[in-house]
Amino acid sequence: AALMSRRQLPPLHTLETFEVAAQHRSFKRAAEILHITPSAVSHQIRALEEHLGVELFRRMNRAIELTSGGRAYLEITSQALARLREGGQRVARQYGRNALKISMGPFIASEIVVPALPSFQREHPDVDIRIETSLHLVDLQHEDLDLVVRFGQPPWKGAQSECLVPIQVIPVCGAGLLQRYPDASPGNLKDVVLIHSTPAPDSWKHWARAVGVELGETRQDMWFDSYLTMLRAAEQGVGVALGLLPLVSPWLRSGRLVAAWPYPVEIPQAYHLLYRSGDERRPEVQAFRNWLHRLLSGMAQQSIE
Repeated sequence: AALMSRRQLPPLHTLETFEVAAQHRSFKRAAEILHITPSAVSHQIRALEEHLGVELFRRMNRAIELTSGGRAYLEITSQALARLREGGQRVARQYGRNALKISMGPFIASEIVVPALPSFQREHPDVDIRIETSLHLVDLQHEDLDLVVRFGQPPWKGAQSECLVPIQVIPVCGAGLLQRYPDASPGNLKDVVLIHSTPAPDSWKHWARAVGVELGETRQDMWFDSYLTMLRAAEQGVGVALGLLPLVSPWLRSGRLVAAWPYPVEIPQAYHLLYRSGDERRPEVQAFRNWLHRLLSGMAQQSIE
């Protein structure tokens, strides 16, 4: 009976749990990644060890370590799961409808990508696009996403990345603000509210240093965690924010915002496209990647002109 049970495959989810726990050398971290409890991870690993009749981990006070049997089984498990994942994707691509699940921030989604999507649909009517708006860090190895657009600096853990567009920052506000305070300048801010980004708290200091000015005392500082909210606040005359060029260019061209002081400064952060290694060969990934590059480089060219 024991021989028969060992010929049977263990439940697939226990193999993935073992792989993640082994890669991270932590049941707690595996639980976070798999969205289950640490005790569930421990129970699944114990069940797998009983199924195999082999101890996979050496459990110490504050750590776990693979046994020699665990290392051998990890190699087998990782290869098998990789083949299953790749095979599943291949079958889905060959026999299913092409679909891309993409995560990006609310601003670039609503203001840049979604308005331009009809042109992608005309070029690629066979590709379904699903966009999720989020700013949280992602682990593409364990999340149901194909592409991720994020603002920041590489490297990005567990993902290939490429720069979509370099970014400059420029002070922006609603036109009425400058009419109310015509004497306002970077060194004379006593009547002006500076709008800050919570995720990038030193942006104004970086801009002032690059321009070679010392920021004056402000009437008030305001902080927002959403870039879209920052721009809307600036548009409504709340204060001056740092706009990201070229993404803010449509707002400047339409007059929703004006450049408070025309001194753009390049910053080390940029918008990047993230994907799993090897996925760049997928035709639908190539299609969206090329389209997004064209869209953003066209915006960059317009902002120069």
